[in-house]
Formats: sequence, C-alpha cells, structure tokens
Amino acid sequence: MKVILTGSTGFIGTEVLHQCLNHPQISSIVALSRRALPQEVTSNPKLEVVILSDFTTYPDHVLQKVAGADACIWALGLATVNLEAGRKANLDTTLAGARAFATSLPPHPSSRKPLRFVYVSGMLAVRDQKKTLWIGQEGRRVRGQIENELVELAKQHSDSLATFVVRPWMVLSKERTVMSAVASVGPSIRVDELAAAILNIALSGEGMQIMDNDVLAREGRRILKLQPKTG
Repeated sequence: MKVILTGSTGFIGTEVLHQCLNHPQISSIVALSRRALPQEVTSNPKLEVVILSDFTTYPDHVLQKVAGADACIWALGLATVNLEAGRKANLDTTLAGARAFATSLPPHPSSRKPLRFVYVSGMLAVRDQKKTLWIGQEGRRVRGQIENELVELAKQHSDSLATFVVRPWMVLSKERTVMSAVASVGPSIRVDELAAAILNIALSGEGMQIMDNDVLAREGRRILKLQPKTG
C-alpha cells in the first residue's frame, strides 16, 4: 500500500510517519515536505521525501511521485496570528491538495477504490459558517469550511476521492508525564492513539466520515493493544 503524508515534521505527522514506516501493510510513503527530513527516517527505503515549497501547486513531477497512492493523510496546518495567512496555510493548501489528487492522478493500477483522504481537523471546528462564536472564531470557521468543502469535493469526484475527517481534542505526548496526566483529565488523546486511528482509516477506508475525539481514542487504544510489544 502506498500513502501520501503531509505535515511529517509536526507533532502529529511525526508519529504518523513513524507508524507508517513500521506498518507491514504499507510498502511506500511519499512525504510532501517544505524541508528535508532527518536521516534517521530517510534511510528507510519505504520513504521518499518530495520537497514542495508551495502546497497550492502540484507540478507534473510531484504528481508522478504520488501516482498510485491508496491514501493521503493530511496533517499539515499552521497556526498564525495573521488571519489571511492562516486561511491560506490551512484552507487553500488542503483543498488544493485534495483537488489535485482527485482530478490529476491516473487511475490506481490495481484498485478501483477511490483515494482515501484523511484530514486532521480539530474538535472545535464549526461547519456552520454563520454561527456566532466567542472564542477562536476564524480558526474554527476555517477548519469547518475545509470539512464542508472536502465533503462536497468527495461527492463531485466519488470515483477518485473519499474524504474522512478526524477531530482530536487535546493531543498529548505518548510518554507518561505529570503534565500529560493533568491534561488527560479533560478531553484528550495520546498522539500514538491518534496516529493509530488515522492509519486504520487510511488502510481500511472504514468508519464514519467525521470521527470525534472519543471515537478516535477508543479506536486508537484498541489498535495499539493488538500490536506486538517491542523492545
């Protein structure tokens, strides 16, 4: 199985990449990144890093690298105080990627299934763009708009794209610390649990189109318990 990954240098994306590299069903990972990744991961023959400076444009050589992918895990997202820059960093880039993969990739050579596009959103995303919000208005609306447009895009290109949205709450380190123990009192999920749940969606294409924190945490814990212990 071949997987496209964005955001591989971020907190969530780093763990997703680690689990992809160690998953026996995944034979190829194409990481789209603005910068080079550490040698400790690039030495793995499963991984190919494609440097992409502008995530709103997909030249032919990039599309050739991702052709034949079964799934895309979109963990790319930037926090910024500039509203317009934040909108471009999140809305424009996500939709440009999804559209490119839906419309510009050749049919999968061995499968008629659409590419599974898993978008890492957030628990506070608001899909109702007219709803009055008091906290984090712009960021929550942008994520909600991305969700809306991904759902619509999948309807328009149902033969080539299936979209899934994951909505984690507070994402905690997988290491047990005092801080993580305190934070886990509220709605939260460990990053390894989240990555396991995301990867399961990418592999199977099963589950709800939008998965909230509680479902992700339960599914992630279940999957991790099934994995053989290492070390």
